[in-house]
Amino acid sequence: MKNTVYEKWIEKCILGENTHKNITLEDLRKYQLDSLRRVMDYAKKNSLFYKNLLKNINPYEINSFDDFSKIPFTLPEDLRNRSQDFLCVPQHMISRIVTLKTSGTTGKQKRVFFTKNDLEKTIDFFYNGIQYLASKGDCVLILMPGQSYGSIGYLLKKALEKLSCEAIVLGTVKNSFEVLELMKNKKIDCIIGIPIQILNLAKVKMNNKQYENISLKSILLSADYVPNTIKEATGKAFNCKVFTHYGMTEMGFGGGVECEDLSGYHMREADFYFEIINPVSREVMPLGDTGEVVFTTLAREGMPLIRYRTGDYTKFISEPCKCSDVLPRMDYVTGRIEDKIKVEDLTISIEQLDEAMFRIEELVDYKAVITENNTLEIYTKSLNQNKLVNKKDIEKALYSSNIAGILDKEKLYLKHCGEIEEVEISSGMVKRKLIKKSSV
Repeated sequence: MKNTVYEKWIEKCILGENTHKNITLEDLRKYQLDSLRRVMDYAKKNSLFYKNLLKNINPYEINSFDDFSKIPFTLPEDLRNRSQDFLCVPQHMISRIVTLKTSGTTGKQKRVFFTKNDLEKTIDFFYNGIQYLASKGDCVLILMPGQSYGSIGYLLKKALEKLSCEAIVLGTVKNSFEVLELMKNKKIDCIIGIPIQILNLAKVKMNNKQYENISLKSILLSADYVPNTIKEATGKAFNCKVFTHYGMTEMGFGGGVECEDLSGYHMREADFYFEIINPVSREVMPLGDTGEVVFTTLAREGMPLIRYRTGDYTKFISEPCKCSDVLPRMDYVTGRIEDKIKVEDLTISIEQLDEAMFRIEELVDYKAVITENNTLEIYTKSLNQNKLVNKKDIEKALYSSNIAGILDKEKLYLKHCGEIEEVEISSGMVKRKLIKKSSV
């Protein structure tokens, strides 16, 4: 067994500092079950929301994971409507509040609260997970928001500094040429950023000779679903391995990380218990079956979440990882359940469109809208204004993908609506969506 850095970290969290024993799955599950009872007791005593939700439940009568699977879910709308009621500590102990922007919706927004200790746990996770892609002395460029205390860029910078790396927090990409100049002059080893923005960097690099000698040790793509087309294009452009990360703000940003074998996520098991459920029946799915990710925080101080439904769609991987890690792995997220749009008896999602559209060489971004009369409107942003993406390019990409069947059956009609200057949801931390036009 290799006993990787990440596995050693989980061992230390669960078995203690001075353990000479390698962790087993049985050790992990015992720790998690004990932690589930403790967090339920803590939340029930200190949170107005869980005091009500768990009023008829004795946490210390939960004797198995099957017992735990009968606990009610926490829903995103609960967090949206009653964020303050989740708090388990006085307001003065809260160090960071994140208000989650939601594309295409109005009304209340989710607010997530973190204490200093909660943020330190995320830094600890980043520090151990990031050692798969960076090492002492590396210069890492962070292309994510990081100017404010407790932001994702701030937390990554703190983790990298613990690893004795130089970390430059630049924020989201505003100008690809300026970023490439910085990468060239500073001899950047690794970059961390949003998938669409890193793809833009890759395409600009490949089309400008002055940047042809820029190569990287690694790339980490985070903050949104990552199509295979983007992983392939960015890895080829920068001649390096491309890692992806699974997480969301409600998790404290970090949830799972890939090892060097790039075959799924090693989850943050010391801080969370993960389940995969059938989104319709709400039953826990057998190992290897696809469903919705549900998580429970095991050590959150400010705002614990119990059986929180994420809306993300994936499965646990039953086969062991090549890195010899005994810990469970989660497969790549294939999209969000709520983002799938019905077109007669078929469904279409932004993830399907991404896999097809980003194969267009001159495309750097796009927006997709489905109208009431089942027309797929595509707005494009091209790399070169002298060579704009046209309808034939889009047709070629879509008819070569798994969307072809929908178009062939004339259940969806394609319309190219021309160029747009910017695609709002790709310029920051809001996840990409396929938009459905409703009747007014």
